[in-house]
Amino acid sequence: MAADPAAGMLVAGMIAMTGAEIMGESVKQLTDAVTDEDLVRDVEMIASADADIRNVTRVRARQVGSSALVDVEVTAPPDFSASAMRAIEERVRVRILSDVSGVLDVEVRATGDNVVFCPLLSAIEDSDVDHQMSATEVEYAAREILEADSDVKSVEGVTVHYQDTVLIRVDANICVSSNATVSEANSVAARLRKNLLDSDSNIDSANIFLDLNTPIIQQKKVLSP
Repeated sequence: MAADPAAGMLVAGMIAMTGAEIMGESVKQLTDAVTDEDLVRDVEMIASADADIRNVTRVRARQVGSSALVDVEVTAPPDFSASAMRAIEERVRVRILSDVSGVLDVEVRATGDNVVFCPLLSAIEDSDVDHQMSATEVEYAAREILEADSDVKSVEGVTVHYQDTVLIRVDANICVSSNATVSEANSVAARLRKNLLDSDSNIDSANIFLDLNTPIIQQKKVLSP
């Protein structure tokens, strides 16, 4: 009979120890404990090995049970398109998941490395941002300006870029007459650039590119049986 209280105390002690272990693990997960430095270094090495990545600016890893959630920020050439940036993000994400053990999920964010951050521009009032033209509206307005010029045969593409959410740059691909000289094409481009900058479309800079491919493709279609 004397052994019953001792056995009860032993069982109670084991339950208390198990509860303490579970509580410690739960607290560790709730506080997003940072993973070991080896994992962070492995992630940095894999991201840096990609030929399109200029710099790995940040790696953050948080422990979730026995695995980790990883956030990676990298920089790439500033002229890369959005689709190219997305390809970089997905490529690095897959490599980290396959090559680094203990990683549950990865979030990769790629940005241009020459993007200048200006606090004064970023401090623009929310009301001003709310009334800003959308990229679709800017593209539509730019196309109207370009297509209104008699020397422009067609507008093959208009891309709208934003810097600090307020500065707008437009890149346009146009086709002119196949008989136009280089000097004449340059004059057309200069005139179109001025028209875009003088418009009410909030365009801060513009680049005009001469598309030499479309007329050739159209000619081949005409000649094909």
